[in-house]
Amino acid sequence: MKTLVLALAVLAAPAAAQAPNWTKAQPISITMTDHGFIPRRIAVQRNGLYVLRVTNRSGKGHNLTQKAFFANARIARQDRGWVRDGQIVLDSGRRATVHLQAPATRRGGTYEFSSTTLADADDDYKGVFVIR
Repeated sequence: MKTLVLALAVLAAPAAAQAPNWTKAQPISITMTDHGFIPRRIAVQRNGLYVLRVTNRSGKGHNLTQKAFFANARIARQDRGWVRDGQIVLDSGRRATVHLQAPATRRGGTYEFSSTTLADADDDYKGVFVIR
């Protein structure tokens, strides 16, 4: 029994050692307006730690959708409820905070994001994450 407990402790140690230090995360703010995202271009370091703050200041609901980016990023456990099916959905006046580790994609890689609500389909409601 002691051998099993010791083996489990050894296996768990690397996972605990790799937990991100969110106090070192860089802030990124994205605002949803009636005319699109501000800013539209967001540069992130591959594997960098970020606190993504998304605020909807428009008069209607919007989403920030980029399935591959969110699937390849490491989302903090406490914030996973904000990211569902590759998108952050916010009603008017709402705000989401998501701690994430950016994907390990090659430098220069891009992830174009958009709002996929029906009313935004005709607008230029788009942006891009650029990996540095």
